[in-house]
Amino acid sequence: MQHGIVEQYPGGKDLVRTFICIEIPQSIKNRLDDLRQTFQPIGADVSWVRASNIHLTLKFLGDVPHSRIEAIRSGVSKACHEVEPFELTVSGTGGFPSLRNARVLWIGLPQLPDSLRQMQKNIEDYLMQAGFPGDSRPFSLHLTVARVRSPRNLLPLTDAFSRQGFAPETFQARQVIIMQSRLNPGGSVYTPLAIIPLSGIKAGTPERER
Repeated sequence: MQHGIVEQYPGGKDLVRTFICIEIPQSIKNRLDDLRQTFQPIGADVSWVRASNIHLTLKFLGDVPHSRIEAIRSGVSKACHEVEPFELTVSGTGGFPSLRNARVLWIGLPQLPDSLRQMQKNIEDYLMQAGFPGDSRPFSLHLTVARVRSPRNLLPLTDAFSRQGFAPETFQARQVIIMQSRLNPGGSVYTPLAIIPLSGIKAGTPERER
């Protein structure tokens, strides 16, 4: 097994739907699940994201040949080589493009450490050098909790969502994951393809969720 590789992609398909992310702790996922259960009775026409499927996405690559997973792992490893573990705080609620006209409801990360911004830029640079397309959009980090399908009962939901807020919770990011997404009838299934530990963290399997 190559360094950092958790699971080699099984044969049978040429493409792997891939993204690069930071996992969030179980304590935050539990709170997101409570949030969904609180607001579902409003009856808004939105699609709620299962808390178990929520990650902090650093870069979405889409469908890539499975033979290119090693190039992605190499680029992300180089980008993370000198990055120490850092703290992230999840806090507050919002919507894109705004809560009043939301297409997406999210939980925010109001302050991103410089080390994270630099790491994400490094990931972009190394992957572009490896031939992957760059992202022209400004980097932003948030937790998508719901996608709006129609305006039905949207205003009562966004008003309640704004009033509820999301009390700050801080956790330490200690690794970056190259994740595979399989689209199944019951929802997406995520499998780590490679785990890149930040400096001082021993390579291995994903940390057990707290």
